[in-house]
Amino acid sequence: MDRLLSALALLQSEAPEELPIDMETLWLISIVATLVFLAIGIAVGYWVYKDAADRGNSETLWAIGVALSFLLFPLGLVVPAAYFVLRGEKVPETPEEPASAGDW
Repeated sequence: MDRLLSALALLQSEAPEELPIDMETLWLISIVATLVFLAIGIAVGYWVYKDAADRGNSETLWAIGVALSFLLFPLGLVVPAAYFVLRGEKVPETPEEPASAGDW
């Protein structure tokens, strides 16, 4: 136990007093990272919206859920993966037949 405490004291004495980066730089990095994840979330949310509309799913809920999940980093990777698993098959488009004047 004494060895562990002495090793911990040695590590604390060798730790730098200040961070090599000032607080303004840390704030700038966090703001830029948030904006990047927000842009990625919006882009993936838009793609999910278009894909869910083709598959007959609730496109609005999926798009909002995927876009917002990118603000929480680990969840931002899990929710799109869950969409790929749960999205289902594409709904076939039925072509509309033109109305003919002779059909009564």
